[in-house]
Amino acid sequence: MHHEGTSSALSRCKSYSYDVNQQALSLTAWEQHYDQHSKGHFFGYLDEIKVPKIHLFEEFTNRTLIQQCYVNPNAFWIGFSLQPQRPKVDGLTADRSQIMLRPAQQEFELLTPESFQIFGLVIDQALLEARFSEQDFATWQGAKVLTSDDSSGACWKLADLISQVLKRDSILGQRLGCPEYAHLLPLLENSVLDRLSEFYLQTATPVENASTRRSALKRILQHIESDGHYPQSISELCNIACVSRRTLQYVFEQELGITPITYLRDCRLNQIRRSLIHGDETLAVCDLALKHGFYHMGSFHHYYKALFGETPNQTKLRAQGYRRQLATMS
Repeated sequence: MHHEGTSSALSRCKSYSYDVNQQALSLTAWEQHYDQHSKGHFFGYLDEIKVPKIHLFEEFTNRTLIQQCYVNPNAFWIGFSLQPQRPKVDGLTADRSQIMLRPAQQEFELLTPESFQIFGLVIDQALLEARFSEQDFATWQGAKVLTSDDSSGACWKLADLISQVLKRDSILGQRLGCPEYAHLLPLLENSVLDRLSEFYLQTATPVENASTRRSALKRILQHIESDGHYPQSISELCNIACVSRRTLQYVFEQELGITPITYLRDCRLNQIRRSLIHGDETLAVCDLALKHGFYHMGSFHHYYKALFGETPNQTKLRAQGYRRQLATMS
């Protein structure tokens, strides 16, 4: 077992199991009982990170299992897989464009095939209630699976977020001080909730006329101009635009050709670029990235170069050269 304690409130662990019962006991966010139903030696692993209100994990098992599960009080379980072989929740097959859902204190059965990898999260129910309307939250509670538009890649994006957080070079895998941790925790919560919102938005498309879309976008742009800061979350964008999350998604796709999540990420990257060009030369790139919510440096550099065609360090060096040139001319 590999375990890292980065904070009294953060737990990072990767464990390997050679017994099906040991694997079941590895998961502590809910009660589980595993029965093996295909022949051969068992092997599995659990890679997880826990922070207050959110538990993210990736689990692999090499044998067919029937799992009896019971989620702890005030929690909500979400599971999905990108593999071709499909799991079943209470006898219902979950396709690749679907996530499986189970609310707190409800028993359910999960059947997983051989050589199976599943991504999952257990999230504080209050976070979901705060993010979604009463009607939408009732949908989450009542459904065993939710289906998104497969072409949107919503499941892949959620899996990518979990994978990035679980990487060993993720900032959440480092030994953080209290101020850094306090800054990162709400950013992680927003990232997870934004991905879940994006998935939910792909389950249906609202019909809005051009005037409504334009008015919503105008309210956002006017807010940015008057406030001087970009919104930090999808919820904040919705409040500013006075629209639902479904409508917000449609507004951005129709008016700007991007998703709200991409818009917010691009805004943060532009803020970092301005700081690199006009800010303090002693500022470290990694500190700027962390300040603006990028807790995995590999992803940050990928997004930055994809947007601007150069690395952050190249931007910084070019800006330093330009400033020296101006100083020589003056």
